[in-house]
Amino acid sequence: MTSKIKKWVDEMLLIKQVHIENNVTKKDILVADGKIKAISEHIDEKQADDVLDLDGKLVIPPFVDSHVHLDSTLTAGEPEWNESGTLFDGINIWSKRKQMLTQADVKNRAIKTLKKQASHGIQFVRSHVDVTDPTFTALKALLEVRAEVADFIDLQLVAFPQEGILSFPNGKELMEEAAKMGVDAIITVVIL
Repeated sequence: MTSKIKKWVDEMLLIKQVHIENNVTKKDILVADGKIKAISEHIDEKQADDVLDLDGKLVIPPFVDSHVHLDSTLTAGEPEWNESGTLFDGINIWSKRKQMLTQADVKNRAIKTLKKQASHGIQFVRSHVDVTDPTFTALKALLEVRAEVADFIDLQLVAFPQEGILSFPNGKELMEEAAKMGVDAIITVVIL
């Protein structure tokens, strides 16, 4: 979190002259402790520690990305391109790429992606993470990422058995271990 945003979370911020959704009339928003305290056509500037005049800009709630795979983000073409474009070829290529994962690699790519998402107004992200890896490299990395980005992204992690829960050796046990490690949700693959 930047120091300016951190300051605004800790103090009273008055955001002036904004449009909210369909409102024709500009509104003022008073924020205290990082939460909206009041919305009105006019709020006295004396109530705030800092004033931000947005001169008619639109203020909306943050966006949600409800389905992303941060463990595989930014890996297109590694180790090869999915020339057929099919799901099954994609899964086979991911199986090869998964063997190349390191925690640092996963963290760097995930944080880069999350920062990009945040810069475009996304605050809530739900990421599937492949748990058909006995070392849990990606899951361990993304659990760390979740803590590191908590100031600007609400990240949920979904344990996802990319290569199947029953068709992958010890898939059920891996899923159970992932649940113990702290994922927010579990999903299974029914097509494999």
